[in-house]
Amino acid sequence: MLTSTQNRRVKQARLLQNQRDERDREGLFVAEGVRLSDDLIKAGLTAEYAFISAQATAARWQAEHRTIDTLTVSDTVMRSLSLEMHPPGVLVVFRTPAVNIDELRASPPHQILILDALRDPGNLGACLRVAAGADCRLVLLSPGSVDPYNPKALRGGMGAHARLTVAALDWLAIRSICKGRPVWVAEAAGERTYDLVSWNEPNALVIGGEANGISATARELLSGAISIPLANRVESLNAAVACGVVLFEAARQRRHAAGRSLNERTR
Repeated sequence: MLTSTQNRRVKQARLLQNQRDERDREGLFVAEGVRLSDDLIKAGLTAEYAFISAQATAARWQAEHRTIDTLTVSDTVMRSLSLEMHPPGVLVVFRTPAVNIDELRASPPHQILILDALRDPGNLGACLRVAAGADCRLVLLSPGSVDPYNPKALRGGMGAHARLTVAALDWLAIRSICKGRPVWVAEAAGERTYDLVSWNEPNALVIGGEANGISATARELLSGAISIPLANRVESLNAAVACGVVLFEAARQRRHAAGRSLNERTR
């Protein structure tokens, strides 16, 4: 059992938990807990190494993942590594998945979500979870957005990172991926309501940070703005809720169109 908090890998994992620069430089991030780490492993992400405590659940996890280089650590070491109030007993260092920009340009998915300068990691994680649930396969993060592999964003995503492609890109790359499709922004001053837009064709939705809205660069991409009608003098929704309202309406329209097409083919 490893009992030293000065171990090389322990020190590296602590840096990865707390510093974006370290995550970017090393191309690694940390996932805590059995469920999250299993979701990422099943999605094909590479686990570089893992730490487990003496808990029975951690021992079972190790038995199921014998090919992963695993260190058993003391409770003191696990507490030094974990950002949770009650450390889950399993902490895995993953290789950050590579994103092929050329493939995204050549074959972008039907629905794209662009998060523009979203800085709250919990909100970002919730947006990713909503996107995965609404079958939005690609989320693009503009410059100024929080790291999607921030520990709070990972917790908020609850496995969404394993179910879609997340890419932090510059605006030139974002523009090239969205070329030829309408790009809508959700904001209070939108000229039409979100449910009066046809989402059946390939499209992109931009959601901005709650404090400042979307950037001037993002506005250059827009085909138009949509709004979500609100009652009782409520001024706005947070980014994750706005994502959910619009993306699930888009998913509803796609299901309806697919069902109509199937009915026509079977007549």
